[in-house]
Amino acid sequence: MSIGLINVNPQRFVNDVVKPWDEFNGLLSQRYAFQPDLSDVTRLAGALAVAIKHQADLAGYADRSAIDAASLDNKLMSDVGDFWKHGPLRDSGRNNSLSVSAMFEYHPGRGFRFLRNGLFIQHASLGEHDFMHTSLAAIRYWLTTQRIGLSWSGAIAEGPAEFYPTALFRYDPRYCISMSSTRVRFLARSGGGDLVPTDPPEVRIEIY
Repeated sequence: MSIGLINVNPQRFVNDVVKPWDEFNGLLSQRYAFQPDLSDVTRLAGALAVAIKHQADLAGYADRSAIDAASLDNKLMSDVGDFWKHGPLRDSGRNNSLSVSAMFEYHPGRGFRFLRNGLFIQHASLGEHDFMHTSLAAIRYWLTTQRIGLSWSGAIAEGPAEFYPTALFRYDPRYCISMSSTRVRFLARSGGGDLVPTDPPEVRIEIY
């Protein structure tokens, strides 16, 4: 689809979208335990989704249906942003929730390596999506269509390549005011080197 308007201010885009994404990416790569549904992670994600959603307004689109049709990732960010601001939406098919899961790589001979905290969108009609992958694709859409020349890696950060006998992470009240539960996902390397979901034969989790 051809996008005919080029109105987004590059400096504002970097300030309001790219820089917050980088800062959020850095936080998720830290070995922290979070309450799945309420923490700095969900708050920052909601704000970032709203900022991405409003790029359509800043580019001069009174009707964002063309953007949603051209970019599923931007449609998801729009739905996340609207639900974050307003709660349940009139179109129930757009409703969604955010949840955080600590992601660990499991190796049978080495133990557990903290990869990152994954933030997952559970969308009523579009299923589950990784927020960081989705938001990154939405940002790249605007960089391309608005012809914003930016030397930016946009790589999703991971923790150090360190394995431990336990799935080890820590709670920090600076980022999560209280924690009554947390979620963990385990992945393992496939023969081709990709990370795929796995169910370790034994799991030991340590939160300090």
